[in-house]
Amino acid sequence: MKKLLILILFMCVMCVGAEAKSLHRSFGTLINESGISEDSVAISVKNVETGKTVFAQNERVLLHPASVQKLLTIAPIAEALGEDYKFKTELYKRGNDAYLIKLGADPYLASSDLDTLVKSINSNKVKQIYIDNNIVEKKDWGEGWQWDDDLNPLMPRFGSYNLDGNVTNITVMPTDPGKQAFIINPQKSPMIFFNTVVTGSKNDIRISRDNIISANILKLEGSVSTPVSYTVPNNNLKLYFNKKLTDSLEDRSIYLKAPYKEAVKSSSDRLITTVEHPLSRGISDVLLNSNNMVAETMSKLAAGKYYNKQGTDKDGIRLFNEYCEKHGIDSTRIRIVDASGVSKNNLSDVDFISEFLVKNKDNKIYDNLAVPGEGTLSTRLIPLKDNLRAKTGTLSDISSIAGYLTSKSGRRYAFAIIINEPSSQSSAKKNLENYLIREMYYRL
Repeated sequence: MKKLLILILFMCVMCVGAEAKSLHRSFGTLINESGISEDSVAISVKNVETGKTVFAQNERVLLHPASVQKLLTIAPIAEALGEDYKFKTELYKRGNDAYLIKLGADPYLASSDLDTLVKSINSNKVKQIYIDNNIVEKKDWGEGWQWDDDLNPLMPRFGSYNLDGNVTNITVMPTDPGKQAFIINPQKSPMIFFNTVVTGSKNDIRISRDNIISANILKLEGSVSTPVSYTVPNNNLKLYFNKKLTDSLEDRSIYLKAPYKEAVKSSSDRLITTVEHPLSRGISDVLLNSNNMVAETMSKLAAGKYYNKQGTDKDGIRLFNEYCEKHGIDSTRIRIVDASGVSKNNLSDVDFISEFLVKNKDNKIYDNLAVPGEGTLSTRLIPLKDNLRAKTGTLSDISSIAGYLTSKSGRRYAFAIIINEPSSQSSAKKNLENYLIREMYYRL
C-alpha cells in the first residue's frame, strides 16, 4: 500500500512537471509571435493548494504593478474596517443655534445627500455651521502621482471633503458657425471657465489647467461641431463641497451670515441624522471597476480605524506591511507607496503577487473580483467566465493582470502577469495576456 501511494505521488509530480514544460514551450511561442520582448514579460503561476510554482519567468524582477496592486491592498483594508463598516456623514446639533457636519470621507457622498442632511436643520434657529474634517489627513493626492495628469478623470483628488466623486461633468455646446461655443455646467461647479472654443466643422477641443498660476480656471480652446461632454476632476474639494452645501441651504431659504468654521465634534453635540453607504459598494468598485479614489480613501479610513487616529496614507502602507507579516508574506522586497497602484514609485514582482494570492486563497474578499464579461474584464476572456476571477492594471507602457484560474483539469491556480514594454500598444499587451491565460486553462 505504501509503495502504491509513493508511486501515485511520483506520477503526479511527473505529470505537473510535464504540464509546466509544455506550458513553457507554448508561452515562449506566444511571446515570440506577439513581438513583445521576452525580457519585458514577467509571469508567475502557482498551484493554490500546494503553493508550488508551476511556471515562472522574470518572477523576481521589480516592476510597476499598476492597478493589480489593488489586489494586495484591499485585503488588509477590508479586514481592518470589518464587513459591517459604513461610510458615514453625520449631522449634529450644537447648542441652540448651531450645527456640525462630521465628514466621513465617504467616497459615495452626493449632493443629494447634502440635501438630506440640510432637511434636518431648523431654518429658524441656525446661525453657524461647523465642519469636522479631521477623519483623514489633509493631503489629497498620492505619492508619486503625476502632476501633469491632473485632468485625468480616473485620478481625482480625495480626502475628507469627498463629494460627487470629486469630478465635474461639463458639456461644450456648438452655437452658430464661427461663434463662441457654450459651456453647460449642470453641477454649478465653482470652476471658472476661460472659453475660446468656437463653433466649427469638427470637434477638436483642448482642455488645460495651470495649477500654479490659476488652479481653479479651466481653459478650453479649439472648435466644436456637435455637443461633447467631459468629466473633469475638481481641483479644490473644500471649495466645491462648501459651494454645494450653500446651494442646499439656500434651496431651503437658509442664508448664513457667518462662513463655515472647522471644528472637532464634542461629546455635547447631539446626533440628528446620518447619511451612510456600505463598505461592500467600495470593495466592489475597487475590484470590479478599479476606482482609484475609492481605493485611496478606503486605505486611509482603514488605517485611521485600525490605529485609532487620523487616517494617513503612510499608516495605510504600515497596515499593509503588518498584514503581510501576520500572514507570513515577506513584503520587504517590494515597495508600496499608495493603495491604488497609480504611482510609478510602486514596485512589485509577480512572484510576490502570486504568493499573496495563495496565502489569501480562502479570503472571501476575492469573490468580488471581476469575471469575464464584467468590470475591467467586460470584453475579455469571455469563454473562461466560470473559471477566472482577476484584476487588471494599465499605466503608460505597462499592462498587468492577476487573480485565480481554475484550469480545464479542475485544478486552481494563482497567477500574475506584468508586461512593461514601451514600444507596443496597450491592446497588444492585453492580447498577449489573454493568450497566456487561455494556455494556462488548457494545459494545466
